[in-house]
Amino acid sequence: MTTEQQISRPRVAWIDSARCLAMFFIMWLHVGQAPEWLGRPVGGGICLFFVMAGYFMPREPERAARRALLLGLSWLLWSLLTFGLYLLVWPSLQWSWAKVFGYGVAAYNAPLWFIRNLTIYQLIIALLATCRLLPRHNWLVLAVLAALSYTNEPAQHEGLRFDWMMAVMLGYCLRAVPLDKLSDWIGRNAIVLLVAVVLVLLQRELYPQWLKSEGISYYRCSLHVAQLGYAVLMCLGALGLSRLLPRINRLLAKAGSCMMFTYVAHSLLYSPIYHYNLPRENGWIYAVAGIVLLTGLYHLLAARFPRVMKFLTAR
Repeated sequence: MTTEQQISRPRVAWIDSARCLAMFFIMWLHVGQAPEWLGRPVGGGICLFFVMAGYFMPREPERAARRALLLGLSWLLWSLLTFGLYLLVWPSLQWSWAKVFGYGVAAYNAPLWFIRNLTIYQLIIALLATCRLLPRHNWLVLAVLAALSYTNEPAQHEGLRFDWMMAVMLGYCLRAVPLDKLSDWIGRNAIVLLVAVVLVLLQRELYPQWLKSEGISYYRCSLHVAQLGYAVLMCLGALGLSRLLPRINRLLAKAGSCMMFTYVAHSLLYSPIYHYNLPRENGWIYAVAGIVLLTGLYHLLAARFPRVMKFLTAR
């Protein structure tokens, strides 16, 4: 496939729909006062973003490194834009480098950690490919990362973690399967996948509770197993929508196609809710409204400022 064909390749609707579903859960959680269970599918949504980023990485190491550098530039531009907006709107907020560039949960725009970490992960993969360790030893590298991902420590999403790196590497390994064949395989084995994922998630949720009831406080778990499980559920849901409710799927796909812009900008959209302590009940309504508003804003800005938007979305 030539570079021109890759650029003009049509988008796959169910993948964009899965992105939209993941974005919905993330925005619902971030608006505040979300149900306790919501944190688990949110981890799956973030995992889904990382897996897809690995799957759609360029094959050539030079182009992969260039893509990572574009992500780094996007991170820098979003950081400066965020800082400028906060200076204009709330100059009383205490300034710090960590808050500007997205370090930790106290950042002005907390989702910036995602672009920063993804930049680092893709640079690492590009370096391994340059050294010819990839793709020859794809699955060996993935197994090592999976082993390093086992931990009983609580999740720290904004930090550099082996399980997030493993998710990117998993997507990179799956590139050996063409997207049309992967979609067809998932569709034909949807019931089997659904049963397997539900069993894994039940074990992940119930077994620690049983150990706790028996007085066993130490449970060495694998965070990425649950994250991947919820990511697969979102893919199955999106694929089902694409076949059963194609019109709804097209709407979700349109929103999911600008996922990166929505992901980074939604923190700025919701900041008045926190600053003015506005009511946060029924956060799912904020999530739906946020997706609609940011999707419309993206297409408006992309039509008027196409070059700027290409930089902001690393395209």
